[in-house]
Formats: sequence, structure tokens, C-alpha cells
Amino acid sequence: MTERVFVSQSTGPIALGLDLPIGSVEVQVSDSVTIARVILRTADTSGPAAEAIASARSHQDGQSLAIEVPDLFQNVMVQSGNGRTITQNFGTVYGSVTGMTIINGRIVSGGNTLTAVAPIEARIILPAGSLFALVSTSADATVHGALDQAEFRSTSGNLRADTVRQLRATTVSGDVRVQQLTEQITARTVSGDIAVGCYSGRDADLDTTSGDVYVTATDAACGPVRANTVSGDVRVSGGRSVRVSAHSVSGHVRTR
Repeated sequence: MTERVFVSQSTGPIALGLDLPIGSVEVQVSDSVTIARVILRTADTSGPAAEAIASARSHQDGQSLAIEVPDLFQNVMVQSGNGRTITQNFGTVYGSVTGMTIINGRIVSGGNTLTAVAPIEARIILPAGSLFALVSTSADATVHGALDQAEFRSTSGNLRADTVRQLRATTVSGDVRVQQLTEQITARTVSGDIAVGCYSGRDADLDTTSGDVYVTATDAACGPVRANTVSGDVRVSGGRSVRVSAHSVSGHVRTR
């Protein structure tokens, strides 16, 4: 196993930015924590994942901490919770792979030799009131506890969050799911779903091409809720004071 630990140089809430190409991220926000901590680990002791962790850079300026993990995942296959992810020099292919031959831990497919690597796991502990931003290619993120603000940018990664005050999320094929959103959300996907389980905010702008949009608003919610999709379904329920604008070209739309 390869592991590195990054610790904030300051106490209290921070703004943490993480650039992680491939892997998984788990964030725990706690009232009892005063110092932020980021743990990067992989089961590999050598190879691209281990080298990426060893080469990771961090920079802190006051209450802002940035950690960048370099993208060394060329011609590799990463086994993740969602299946296999293959990254090659000419691009990224997601999905199952057939017709593979494994020789001494190396995968030969279609005339190309791919190296099998373990994913990078990021375990993050943040003080209450912190901000978190993740930029990735295919890393999934799970947030436990309440974040003040969050930003999520990914190609195929999924976001799962307990509670966020303000959220901005952009992904191509990943899902964006928040159990509780208390102020503002802007979410964009192409084929992923967008779901807000308990919305009590003042502004929601949700847009997807072929995914579904689900919002359950509370009586505390107010202001506009804009939900648009091309071929997916839209369902907005609850919220006596919200102004709903919902559209779908070929999907079903249900409000209230």
C-alpha cells in the first residue's frame, strides 16, 4: 500500500480543492474536528497510482488548501466500484471490456498492452463550515455531514452528498444526488440524473440532456426552480412558495 497524509496548517473551516483524475473520494464533515486532513492511498506499492500519490502537490494560502494529483494513468485499467475504467493515450473509454488476456498482471486487449492498477482513494476530514471542490475525470465523491459550499466537476464521476448549503456540479455521465440542499444549486449533466431529496433553498437551476430530474421541496423553499431535460423525466413536488419551470421534450413532466 502507498499512502500520504496532508494536514491543514490552520485550524477551523477551510476551502479545500482536490484535483484527482481517477479514483474515489469520501468526505466526512464533523463539528468535533478543528484541523482538516486528507489521506491519499492505493493498494499498489508501485506503478502509476503509487507514483501519482508520491508526486501529489499541495499548497496552502491562509484558509485555502489545494491538492493536485497528477494524471499518470496512461494505458492503464483501473478497477473501481462502478466497473472498469480504461484510460489510453487517445482518450478514455468507460464500460465493460471483453476479449482481454491477462499476462503477469498486464492486460493485452486489441493489440494494446494495458497495466492494471488499483484506484486512488481519498479520505477527507473537514471541520464544519468548510468548502470543498473536486475536479476529476472519473472519481466518485461521497460527502457525509454538512458542507457550506461544494463544487464538483467530472466527466463520469458521481456525487452523493448529505447536506450542502450551496452546490455547483457539472458532469457528463455521472449522477448528482443531494439529500438536503439549503440555499442554492446549479447542476448540469448530459446523461446523468439530478436528484435533490429535501430542497429548502431559494434558487435551483437543473439541466440535463437524457437524465432525469427529481426535486422534493419543503415549505421553507422559495424562489425559482428551473428543471430542464430533453429525453428524461422531470418531477418537482412540494414547496408552496417555489416558482417551478419544468420542461422535457420527450419525457414526462410532473409538478406538485
